[in-house]
Amino acid sequence: MNSEVWFGFMTSGQIAPKWSLWLDTHHVPDLFLILRGGLTYHTADQKFALTAGYARLGLATPFSEGSLIRPENRPWGQIVFRVPSKNNFSASFRYRHDMRYRANLTQTEVIDGFSLNHRLRFNVSLRYNWKNALSPHFNFSTTLFNESLFTQGPAPSSNPFEHRTFLLFSFQKKTVTFSPGYHIRFSLPTSNTLVINHGLFLWINVNYKFKDFRRHTLKEFPGDHI
Repeated sequence: MNSEVWFGFMTSGQIAPKWSLWLDTHHVPDLFLILRGGLTYHTADQKFALTAGYARLGLATPFSEGSLIRPENRPWGQIVFRVPSKNNFSASFRYRHDMRYRANLTQTEVIDGFSLNHRLRFNVSLRYNWKNALSPHFNFSTTLFNESLFTQGPAPSSNPFEHRTFLLFSFQKKTVTFSPGYHIRFSLPTSNTLVINHGLFLWINVNYKFKDFRRHTLKEFPGDHI
């Protein structure tokens, strides 16, 4: 079992009555750094949110001793369905598709050219809003979500299956949410090998509006940005 920490800074800005701009970054030391952007369309009832975007990554390699020397270009898109709820408990389902163009490798160096993998990501998120149960000065919520990731060709995949579980404790003050928590990742690089990574994380999420719209701020949660 390997230990790791995960840091994330996510922003979502409402730019029109049904549109928001997504900019975020995630960093796991010695593993990856991702800079990601996207444009999201929200349906009028806010049950669905559709996002398309692009990400740029730096990845570690087996020979780089934690240095993020392998570049990746990643066009991506996702759809989120939020189950209608009139109480403090809510659930959402998400599908994301990543097109991973990663730089080619030899056993000792990064070489010219990129290879493509398609990654299919299925996520279910369960959230309970405790509101001001801890303090009248901030909103408190807890979120549990599970995500299964399947990687396919055309290039060979070094990690065809991975499952991730995250537990978030979110503290929201106005438009800023701090979400510390714990995560664990199970991956199967081969049929006979199980790799487990786990550790703490801290995500900071900022929601904002470019102007005052007639409708309320569009729904965005940290789980949408993982």
